[in-house]
Amino acid sequence: MRPPVLLAVELSNGHFMSCRLLHPDSNTLDYLNRWYQEMYEAIFLIELGNLHSIQRTRTMAMHRDWGEFWSDHQPRFSPSWKHLRALARSLKVTTVLINANGRWEPHKS
Repeated sequence: MRPPVLLAVELSNGHFMSCRLLHPDSNTLDYLNRWYQEMYEAIFLIELGNLHSIQRTRTMAMHRDWGEFWSDHQPRFSPSWKHLRALARSLKVTTVLINANGRWEPHKS
């Protein structure tokens, strides 16, 4: 099992919107780059809140599909890259996948 990752998209004001993906697999980056490459698709994905898994176009959201409390799984906003890295460290996440220029790219926090 792979450790959780943080999915993030940089908004037009320079802030980042993010959520956790709890169970990524070896194909997660390929799925993101194929099915969720546009900025608006990335925003719609992250708006679901923390995700359990992604399998092609099918996503399992902790709030929507598992009945968890929304307040525990809603998306987070960070005003800067530094704040996003600090958020990743506090969530014990080592990899941040950022949607930039129509591609998801991994970054180590």
